[in-house]
Amino acid sequence: MLEAGRGQSDPHATSILDDMSWAVYRCILNRGRTEVDAVPEQLGLSVPSFNECLERLLRLRLLHRDAKGRLVAGRPDAVAANIVGPLEKQIMEFRDEAERLNDDLHRLMSMYRRHREQHMRHGSDTIGMIPEGVGINLLVSEIAEGNVRKVLLLHAGTDGFGGLLNQVLAETASLSERGVRVRAVCAAEVLDDDSAAWRCASTAARAGALVRVVPQVAGSLVILDGHAAFIPAAGGQAGSAVVVRQTTVLDMLRDAFEQHWPEASSLEKEAELDAEALTNDEVKRRILRLLVQGARDGVIARRVGISVRTCRRHIAELVEQVGAESRLQAGFLMAGRD
Repeated sequence: MLEAGRGQSDPHATSILDDMSWAVYRCILNRGRTEVDAVPEQLGLSVPSFNECLERLLRLRLLHRDAKGRLVAGRPDAVAANIVGPLEKQIMEFRDEAERLNDDLHRLMSMYRRHREQHMRHGSDTIGMIPEGVGINLLVSEIAEGNVRKVLLLHAGTDGFGGLLNQVLAETASLSERGVRVRAVCAAEVLDDDSAAWRCASTAARAGALVRVVPQVAGSLVILDGHAAFIPAAGGQAGSAVVVRQTTVLDMLRDAFEQHWPEASSLEKEAELDAEALTNDEVKRRILRLLVQGARDGVIARRVGISVRTCRRHIAELVEQVGAESRLQAGFLMAGRD
């Protein structure tokens, strides 16, 4: 019976009143002044369900009781005047308050930017700590607000700060669209051991960043022109960072980056050398001899002169080729064949 009360074509299908409320209101409207007990019996409703519905309609003033306690249907337009009207007024007041707050925030932002510009012109001794997870958002904001055109990055990858550096590399495409030039120097061991770092560095290179590789990097950092630098927080939570704006310190950090740059080889060159090593029979024989000796991946890679990543690819191929259960067994089996 309730379903028949409101069909699919009912213009009130999106109403906040449920089907039961509509049915109860319609029943009382049709019956006129109605005894309470008659409604659930006529509609086939349980008493608890009806009471819940009745309470809702009374609260909305769509129903009221006469002097004898009978239910009477109220005028919906009166509800609109008494309830909906004040709600609409409150919504308008909230909207006005939001607009005023937005205007205030715009004025405060102008004040903030003027302060930042003056702060940078006169130099700053500010060193601030930022927690893990905030770094990339703050860094991108610094780039946008500070009109940064150059980003320098050293990737040592020795702590949680490496995640921030990977994010910066991954953002290279969007930075390039803003006219920001990215130069990065990554430690070879980071690219060898961290697949995410290798993926982000490769993505950055394809997006136009100049990415170079050195055997080791003393420490990680990101420098935004002469504007600010982000470095790992010593003794802090993994992934947290320190923002440095002091001119003298920025110059020292930039010098540290530039000292690595001439001695580094391009990421593309490293990839070419690794690809060449994969087809070099002498390299494979040397890896084989070291496998038999039980040498670890890092030791093998250093002695052969290839990256750990390429070394592991060689070893995986050797193990699969001979159907061995371990790398040591693969070495002995291959040595026996030779």
